[in-house]
Amino acid sequence: MKVSVYQHVESEVLNEEFMRRLEEKWSALAGELVELGGGVIAGLEAVEMSLVDDPTITQVHGDFMNDPTPTDVITFQHGEILLSVETAQRQAKEFGTQAQWEVALYGVHGLLHLSGYDDQTAEDFEKMRVRQEELASALFPELRLES
Repeated sequence: MKVSVYQHVESEVLNEEFMRRLEEKWSALAGELVELGGGVIAGLEAVEMSLVDDPTITQVHGDFMNDPTPTDVITFQHGEILLSVETAQRQAKEFGTQAQWEVALYGVHGLLHLSGYDDQTAEDFEKMRVRQEELASALFPELRLES
């Protein structure tokens, strides 16, 4: 399955090589998730990931989820995923990780939502957190190191 990545924000985090790797690795993961057959991902022709700033994701979060605050990832069941690069940069400082790791992790998180994972309860949140960490670590092992 093809995951197309669109950069709608300028950031030193998003160099050309990193953008290419995101598209390649997320596409491979999406293909694996389609094979597993859970969620809506199996019925999608493609997935679009948009890397945006906090004002954009805040607007979408408010419009579609009635919560006008910045967030890291928003996943729409029709195959569109928005990721906030600015949130990734803030959370990287908070968690002692790299901003590129956070961006990579957010994409995995969005793809897991499309494959049937949910994070609305504490139990589901923990299952999803563990799975996304496993997958992101396997796809982007060099980014897991602290900055």
